[in-house]
Amino acid sequence: MRNIVKLRKAFLSILLTAFGLLLVFGMQPNKVNAADESPFYNGTVNNLSPNSDTITANGLEHYVWMTADNGNGTEAQSNYGTVQPGIAHNFLIKNGNYQNLQLHLKLTNPSKTDTVTIMNECLDLPDAPDLKDAASSQVAYSGSGPVMPDTKVTSNPSSVHLWYDFTNHDGTDTNAPDLDWSKLYRVSVTSGNKLAPGQSIQINVPLTVTPDKNGNTSDFTFADLSYKVNVPTYIQNWARVASPIPLPYRKAGYEGYITAGQWQYSDRKIHFASDVQQYMPKIADSLNAIGYDNTNSADDGAPDDTVLYTGGNVMVHLDKLRSANGTESLADELHQNGYSLLIYDKDSGDKAGQELNTYVFHTTGGASTNPLLPNGFPAMGTKYNGKLLGPVEVTIQQLVAASNKTIPVTKDGTWNPYDGVTFYGTDQKPLATVPDSASYVVKKVDVNNNESAVANNKVDTTKDGVYHVTYTYVVNKYITVKKTVTITVGKGNPTPTPTPTPNNGGGSNNTNNGSSTSPVNNSTGNSTTTTTNEPAVPNYAAVKGSVVYATKGMYLYKNANFRKSQRIAKYSKAKRVNRPMFVVTGYVRSNNGTLRYKVRDVNHGKKTANKVGYITASRKYVVNVYYKTMPKNKKITVISKKGVHAYKNANLTGKAKTYKNGKHLRVRRIVKHNLTTRYQLSNGDYVTANKKLIIQGNY
Repeated sequence: MRNIVKLRKAFLSILLTAFGLLLVFGMQPNKVNAADESPFYNGTVNNLSPNSDTITANGLEHYVWMTADNGNGTEAQSNYGTVQPGIAHNFLIKNGNYQNLQLHLKLTNPSKTDTVTIMNECLDLPDAPDLKDAASSQVAYSGSGPVMPDTKVTSNPSSVHLWYDFTNHDGTDTNAPDLDWSKLYRVSVTSGNKLAPGQSIQINVPLTVTPDKNGNTSDFTFADLSYKVNVPTYIQNWARVASPIPLPYRKAGYEGYITAGQWQYSDRKIHFASDVQQYMPKIADSLNAIGYDNTNSADDGAPDDTVLYTGGNVMVHLDKLRSANGTESLADELHQNGYSLLIYDKDSGDKAGQELNTYVFHTTGGASTNPLLPNGFPAMGTKYNGKLLGPVEVTIQQLVAASNKTIPVTKDGTWNPYDGVTFYGTDQKPLATVPDSASYVVKKVDVNNNESAVANNKVDTTKDGVYHVTYTYVVNKYITVKKTVTITVGKGNPTPTPTPTPNNGGGSNNTNNGSSTSPVNNSTGNSTTTTTNEPAVPNYAAVKGSVVYATKGMYLYKNANFRKSQRIAKYSKAKRVNRPMFVVTGYVRSNNGTLRYKVRDVNHGKKTANKVGYITASRKYVVNVYYKTMPKNKKITVISKKGVHAYKNANLTGKAKTYKNGKHLRVRRIVKHNLTTRYQLSNGDYVTANKKLIIQGNY
């Protein structure tokens, strides 16, 4: 099996080889039987018009290619060979859709005045010893006698001298008793042949294919070695017989999540990264980031193929991946938690030390159907923490390792900030000492989870308390990561006083004016007066009066202490455009200090509409409906099935036009309007910044 695209050197080749079995799960042979479909897949760009660039060597134009007949008897051709190590002209042969497979070599004298004497032109068949690989026995010469020059092309066939090489016999004596034409591996147009101006020689070599039990072959190569003074020009292609791979995650309803792998220095292997899996997004939400390369022809910036065949490469464009929370990039989420994407190694030239833009892994091309990922990965199709693991994987690296911990109260107040903290280099090797570029910040956490700075930036171990310690590690000029842990000293903070359960009898009809039914200085005239204050809230909390939606399944409760018996409504996890929305009308904390939102259901037309209650304030479940930032590429995409309207004014008056689903729009700036936001387009019009209707980037 040929290794995957040579995008990386030693470090990356180890990583990519580890994923040889990744996409075999669920693979079934799928023969293409359409009578009018080409037997060859030449890549996305050249599939309908094969690449036939001329290669000139030793005064001759060289063409090396394959042809085959499709179901209706018409002939199709592959891409032409290219001078190695160029790999842009490779192709594959579609399983079940080819007949009469032939390999061709054509030599043409392009001169208008001079005769060219051929030195030696060797056409190596796929089973040639010099090209030996896993598929050499699967593709071989099918003739029963010598190859003859093509009389339709060759200027004077009777004057062409050919030489034949066999794995068990060499020479031109085609009548030798021990000659076995199935052992033919090379046909040479030998020295002494001459081509007058404009003349050509062409030979056609019929081939037979012995596929595996699924109808496929491993990669095979063929080449023209053009010799002059013993210095060859090597014109080569590789191909394989391949079947299309079913891609369940491109169908509606697939719930698989991208699988996280971690390369470890200790054994130089990739392992399932359980701590990071929580950040991995759904594959179905990441389709814009996933492409394929079936012909080893793609490089950074090259277009992806639109389908995947056995033996192809899966390409994950990392800069397009969002985190599972949908509000930030996967890279940013990893950086905030001590990880990074895979990093180019020191031998990668000017990219060394940077994170990969595109992650590539290889699929098998043979009969293997082992559904297990390497190094103890859970089987694809199983669930990890309730989430289905899918057949798309991304490898990450840990750069800071630290965990929450509880330490005892001490009299001397001694505290080592780096106790239990490990830093890693870009090679994933743990560092023996704390790097000079590492630092930390200590914040004290009160009973309401509010943070405050502490004297001397130190955890006070002489008394009970809770602290957040954030480590910052400047790995290099490209990458900075952080990791925040909670340190509990002794018994930690005292249990907070329970917040009185607010009246659940009604709610405000106002959604954007800041009014609330939460218990702020709430009193009644005919009972004992009780005064309560809303708790302080962290910076990430949604502003009162703003709209949020649920990114995961959750419940609406009668009060802040969530109990099964007090559930008001259930909200199942839904696609982005159908996520349930709520207006935040206040804040309250549960008995254990956890922040909750008091909300009103604003899912018009649903049975739950206008219900009032409490939901989690966790960013893992609830986020703002409206974008607060500009997209990095200043582009948005319409995702609403009904499209979105553009208006002349920021208050969405003066309708200008309607943009359909899938339309890409360029934006100039983001504009606040009350507690919502709008995007101003490059033409000056305004559209909503509602995440249920549009998405940042070219989705």
